[in-house]
Amino acid sequence: MTLPLPLMVLAQVTDTWVGPAIAYSLIVLAVVAIIVALVSGIFLAGAIKSSQTISREVSELRAELKPALDGIGSLTKTGTGLATRVEGEVQEIVRTSQRVRHEVDRGLRRAKHRLAEFDAVTEVVQEEFEETALDIAATLRTVRKGRGVIGRIRRLLRGRGRR
Repeated sequence: MTLPLPLMVLAQVTDTWVGPAIAYSLIVLAVVAIIVALVSGIFLAGAIKSSQTISREVSELRAELKPALDGIGSLTKTGTGLATRVEGEVQEIVRTSQRVRHEVDRGLRRAKHRLAEFDAVTEVVQEEFEETALDIAATLRTVRKGRGVIGRIRRLLRGRGRR
């Protein structure tokens, strides 16, 4: 029966230097592991110290920023209140504008109606004036003609009385 290769190698190694070499290599590995652990511990201690420093600075920053953040919060509340008041005022201005526009429209309609009535009255007055002027002219013509007739009658009557 043949042994697998790793076992064959072990079976052939019978030298005396192999044991101490393995022991020294284990010692070197242990020392390297200890050095890695120490370096890792040093780095970990530095990281912990850095994180504590950062934590302290963040706490100080929070303490310094708290009044500013509180001021921003109160500013936001004030801004919100102001925006609400401005919105209310704008709504009132819009309502007033609508009322004024309604009144102006109503006034324009009334003015147009009154102008139409005034135009109708003006036309009637103009017609009456024209008719009156024509009547006066006709009357004056009649009076002129009548005066001539009356004058002739007078002359005729005078002439008879003188004879």
